[in-house]
Amino acid sequence: MKLKTWRALKRPQAGFTLIELLVVVLIIGILAAIAVPQYFKVVEKGRAAEALAAIDVIRGAQERYLLKTGFYTATASLLDVFSAAPTFKNFSTLAMGGGSTYSVGLTRAVSVQGYGNYIVQKLANGNLSCSNASCVSDLLP
Repeated sequence: MKLKTWRALKRPQAGFTLIELLVVVLIIGILAAIAVPQYFKVVEKGRAAEALAAIDVIRGAQERYLLKTGFYTATASLLDVFSAAPTFKNFSTLAMGGGSTYSVGLTRAVSVQGYGNYIVQKLANGNLSCSNASCVSDLLP
């Protein structure tokens, strides 16, 4: 009968080394650094789409007002879509110009990292604009 040595009796260790754990944490950190800014960009793009949808509703109301009166209005309460001053979930200020042409602009309620308090604006000819250059390239269609 052969005696087993101490090494032969020792069970193999199960688990991860500190280096392996650090590599995993590093990979997760890199993925998070890439994914988080993209997430905020997608969320802000959705909020800008909310503004564009509201602006399209206002544009239709302006066109109906033009057919009734012969000119555009600068007063939101005169339009057939608002019973009182308009409120938007993520936008604080509605600006409209009236007369022979008009523009509708919505101002972002809070400053957003990378975009600031941007203003989305649509002119009577259908052109879109944004007050921030990165807003134009990132958020507008």
